[in-house]
Amino acid sequence: MTSRPNSAGSSSNSSNTGNNMEAMMQFFQGLDSILEPKIYDLIPTFIKEGGQPLMLVNALSNSYVGMPEMCNLMSGWAREFDLDPAEIMQEVLKEQLMERFDPESVDKDFMSGSGTPDWLLVMIQHTFWRSVIYELSEKHQKCALLNFAIQRISDAGYQGEISRVATASTFVNVFSGVLLDSLDKLRDEDDVGLSDRLPDLVKVCCQSEHTYLYTQVLLFRLMKTDRGLPLKRISKELESGVLEKFNKPPLVSILRMLLAGASSAVASAISAILQSRIPSPGDVMLLHRAYTSDDPPSAYFLRDPDFFEIMLSSIFVPSFKGGIVKQDHKEKYLWLMAYAASVHEEEEVIVDKSEVQPTYEALSALEDTLSKRTAGTDLTPILGNLLVAIETPVASMALLYWIQFVIKETSYIETYFRSHEVPVPLLLLEEMAFKHPLQQAPVFATLVDFFEAPLELNPEIMMTYRKSILDRMIYLAQLNYVMPVLDYIQVHARKMDQSLSMHFVKRVLEMVRGPYSKKFIEGMILMIQEIVEVIRKTDVEPIVRAWIEEVEVQTPPTPHEPGMPSGTSDIGWNTIQELRRRLDETRR
Repeated sequence: MTSRPNSAGSSSNSSNTGNNMEAMMQFFQGLDSILEPKIYDLIPTFIKEGGQPLMLVNALSNSYVGMPEMCNLMSGWAREFDLDPAEIMQEVLKEQLMERFDPESVDKDFMSGSGTPDWLLVMIQHTFWRSVIYELSEKHQKCALLNFAIQRISDAGYQGEISRVATASTFVNVFSGVLLDSLDKLRDEDDVGLSDRLPDLVKVCCQSEHTYLYTQVLLFRLMKTDRGLPLKRISKELESGVLEKFNKPPLVSILRMLLAGASSAVASAISAILQSRIPSPGDVMLLHRAYTSDDPPSAYFLRDPDFFEIMLSSIFVPSFKGGIVKQDHKEKYLWLMAYAASVHEEEEVIVDKSEVQPTYEALSALEDTLSKRTAGTDLTPILGNLLVAIETPVASMALLYWIQFVIKETSYIETYFRSHEVPVPLLLLEEMAFKHPLQQAPVFATLVDFFEAPLELNPEIMMTYRKSILDRMIYLAQLNYVMPVLDYIQVHARKMDQSLSMHFVKRVLEMVRGPYSKKFIEGMILMIQEIVEVIRKTDVEPIVRAWIEEVEVQTPPTPHEPGMPSGTSDIGWNTIQELRRRLDETRR
């Protein structure tokens, strides 16, 4: 008997073939499908299954756009204008990804697979793709694929980059790696480098109360080790960061005291002062009794920058909101400050109190000198006493707070400033910065406040006064406090009178010597660009030209690829050449 063919099976095969043909035709009609890698496998399959060659040719030709050739054409145009074509393409691609990325669709496809996709491993090795992943993860923090990619980037050793990404705090192992890597790098930074790196660390560690607690516990334990005290600065920055984000002062002050092991009475008194920012006599008396007892608490509890500022301001700043402190209470306030600033401890055991009394006497002498002088009057008669006070670091800070009050809240400048003399308060700030390098940051912040404060002076005198302040900032740069000063002047260059900008550029370029850091060169170039049109009219031009020549020797051009006549180095060779061109134009 001859078997009959299975009509159902035949119908099924025909249906599958039709579906395959339709799917292949849709592929051929896709944008630039002829350039897809698997096109060479699909064309023979399409013909074999009965597809019409003419239909295939029409589909491939109609779908051809030539995107790679268009990109090459645009790259050629970019080179004509001395632009980096790769950088332009990357920015366009990043913009498209930011706009079109669909985390739900991506996660659906990603979760259906197993293991790490090969394409993700390739992307992790490239700086550009890692930066794209970071930006996408900031925007889509719940995307499983992006969180997985962050973990893999951490495993690959790029913790330093991840410190800028908020999602780094999502996973404990990633967060731990980022935190330890950041602390290791911060350990050897100077004050300027620390200021640059701290914001990223604060951003990651303050994502939640849990990460904040985790970090503070680790820092407190590290502070007890050899050379661990500088970590106090990082701990304080984290406190400021978490206060700004969550606005929970009790979380900060209570946690600090619990970690340090303070008694409930001491912890309560210090926390009350920090939260109210006004030291009540009762809290101060309690602390004084505790620290003058036979078994005093650790001075660590008092060594908080905010605590110092509040206590010193309450004594030395006449306009302090807490009112005037009674004379019999002042001694206890000053003694606490002297104790906190000078006692030497090792592992919370008092080792040396020998500097407490001299420090207290310096504070008392300064308070006595200032209290006998009406605020806003001539400082020349007491200048010798003030210079003596500056020798003691904590007294120097007390004087700094008093100077801030004198300049901003009295008519001292309007009364005593003469265009041919440097105001005495500014000279005192200069001395503080020289004697105590750690006070350079608050001195600079004070100069910034003075520079921006409006005063009732005629425009010419006001310009001279600001020039005098600018000279003090330049002196800070001479003391190696360079980048904060340069960054500030660069940002405010457009708002400043051009004569002040010219003065700053001239003084700084006369003072510095190479080799220069990338950041310094970039900052100076941006400043000079703002005033390049008027440089030709002054004696600054030869100084600027000599500096440009020195920079060109230090930073030769680096071609984009072999055979190219010109390119850009890390600090912008084209930018330097553009600045030289603009100088030459002003000469013509």
